[in-house]
Amino acid sequence: MPERRYSHYKQEDIWAQLYQLQHRLGVIVHDGTVYGHSVWLTWNNQQVKAVILARSSDWYAYSLNCVERFKHELDVVVCGTHDSCLDRPVLALDSIRWYDPLKMRLDSLEPSKQHDAQGRPQDAFEARRKSHYGHNILVGALMCKRPDAFKRLETLRPSTRLRIEAEVRRLHMRRRGRPLKV
Repeated sequence: MPERRYSHYKQEDIWAQLYQLQHRLGVIVHDGTVYGHSVWLTWNNQQVKAVILARSSDWYAYSLNCVERFKHELDVVVCGTHDSCLDRPVLALDSIRWYDPLKMRLDSLEPSKQHDAQGRPQDAFEARRKSHYGHNILVGALMCKRPDAFKRLETLRPSTRLRIEAEVRRLHMRRRGRPLKV
């Protein structure tokens, strides 16, 4: 299956694919362990608690990064598409691939030395930067405090940089409302 850049998966699609592709993915779903959006899996010969998300950037949208306030024991993320940077292993079902903690689909966000006529770097991330997908990658890398993300943030216009910094500060706090059931 060719790797697609972005998709509009729903959680129902993720559940169905996870059950159908257990052997191909190298996981075993434990029956009767589903609670809300989480399930217990056997992966690499150990039991792990996984959360099922449509996109990996939903980790921050649902404030799952606020472990001290949210109090969950989630070990891995199973998602439709990996569009962020997380401190946990991620299974992306659109590419059927496991990503290590702090790994993204792009190798680096570091600005390249080559610039266009307006002075912007020309690299793999710059082509995606102004999309929802690219924004989620940058914000996720900033949430994980990756140095290449901070270098990229310095190359942005001041108004854009301040808006993204405000979003990162907001995502470090727990969102209002009922927490996701995990």
